[in-house]
Amino acid sequence: MLNNSNSLEFIEKKPISRVELNSRVLSRRSFFKGSVGLAAAALAADTFILPVDAQWRFREYLPYDTAGDYHYGRYGKIEHHYPEMNPTGEKFTFVRLKYPGGDWYTNIVNHYHWQSDLQFSKVLAENTTIDVEVREHPQYVDIDDEGLFAYPFLYMTGHTGIRLSTQQVKKLRDYFERGGFLHVEDCDARLNNYRGGLRPHIYEMMRQVYPEKNFERLEMSHPIYRTLYDHDEYLGGDKRIPDITDYDEAIMDDDRVIVYFCPSDLNCAWEGRPCEPGGEEQRTWAFKQGINVVAYALTR
Repeated sequence: MLNNSNSLEFIEKKPISRVELNSRVLSRRSFFKGSVGLAAAALAADTFILPVDAQWRFREYLPYDTAGDYHYGRYGKIEHHYPEMNPTGEKFTFVRLKYPGGDWYTNIVNHYHWQSDLQFSKVLAENTTIDVEVREHPQYVDIDDEGLFAYPFLYMTGHTGIRLSTQQVKKLRDYFERGGFLHVEDCDARLNNYRGGLRPHIYEMMRQVYPEKNFERLEMSHPIYRTLYDHDEYLGGDKRIPDITDYDEAIMDDDRVIVYFCPSDLNCAWEGRPCEPGGEEQRTWAFKQGINVVAYALTR
């Protein structure tokens, strides 16, 4: 398990050259106002986006309390924030996407000793020169919130289905066209006879958003594995399974990744779960790769 006060050991920071951002990418340009330098420390309802036979999975897993403005359930609660009222401005906020149809809140209810998104945000802030806003609670944005476009980076995970309306599908495509980036994971690829819990639903979601695009396997030579940390070997999140979760996939826009799909579950490694088969070395890899993905998303 991670030590909350000093979760990982670090060595000297490594600079990366300044990268000019394309002015057409509105969300990222507003973030960094033209260019960015990064450095890292080395770490030690209308359209159903799922197969028909899985529609029974659709239900609200975490009820919402309108008076208290929070989600709650048997494992704890998640305080809400207001992205449309409090935009990120010049700071980077790790924001999770709340979507209808599944357990979007995995690993961030206050039941967990180390809420995964907060833990990663702290490591990101402490070990890079990215200006990270670390808040008291994990941050999320509803797919219907007006503030969705304030965030150039969104994170998404879960175990089950996704239910998007035609309007929501169009909004996601607009998000990508504006320069947005989605990091998505399957929280348990062992489900459904190793077909994955979220994986088939992510495939179907992206077929709706981009009918003309398919997921492509990412090779270890891709820049997303060496934005700040050089990775020549895939160690994965907390579940590395040969031929199933020992590689990542992506939706590309020309030569740029716009959707990064990780089936090995970095998020559970950040949350502190046992990492198999590689133990703490695998967990360290998961933190490093998460940082690589954020840095890639904000500078490409």
